[in-house]
Amino acid sequence: MTDLARGHDDLDSMPLTRAGAVAKRIREMITSGELPLGSRLRQNDIAEKLGVSSTPVREAFLALSREGLVHQDTHRGAVVFEPTAADVQENYEMRIALESLAVELAAKRITKHELDQLDELLVRMQAALRSDIDLHTKVLNGQFHAIIYRAAGRPRLLELIQTLRDTAVIYQALLIQPDVSGDYLDAVQAEHEEIVAALRARAPKRAARAIAAHLGNNLAQTMARLPAE
Repeated sequence: MTDLARGHDDLDSMPLTRAGAVAKRIREMITSGELPLGSRLRQNDIAEKLGVSSTPVREAFLALSREGLVHQDTHRGAVVFEPTAADVQENYEMRIALESLAVELAAKRITKHELDQLDELLVRMQAALRSDIDLHTKVLNGQFHAIIYRAAGRPRLLELIQTLRDTAVIYQALLIQPDVSGDYLDAVQAEHEEIVAALRARAPKRAARAIAAHLGNNLAQTMARLPAE
């Protein structure tokens, strides 16, 4: 069997079942573009490629359908989700509500050690913005937000946010383009710095406003890059 569990930086680090490992690998294949948006997912082909039986692949399809990364089409079967403007809008609306709540809670509970970790990540993220955007987006950004949302101390809320963020990875891929402006990258860094400043100040409402502004900026950028419907 191939190494199914490599890559993806989940907020939840619990051990994976076989179906969970398959879902994780398929998720990576989708978000990397190896499986293009709108492409059909053939159960037997995926099972053969990953060296597993069809059962964990079928279970993985169901799990990814719940996440929104896979769509069960009546005629074509399982296909890779291809977002519309309405899908993007809905995802960000839910994330703004839930992530604002998580940041507000985190502002009351976050430890000095966690704040120091965020400061260290800010330095690394600043360096990666122009030297390695993949590192910034696929690794460091996830680590940054994971520290904050774990600090909220609400496991169910964390799970809901993770599911929405997994789906949003497809949207984020639209931002990783060579023509992304330096102004946008600078704004992203400034937004992250403001989130940390609000957390350090123990200012829940300020922190909630900061994350809402950050996600709102990402939403605007993503909507501008969506293909015409």
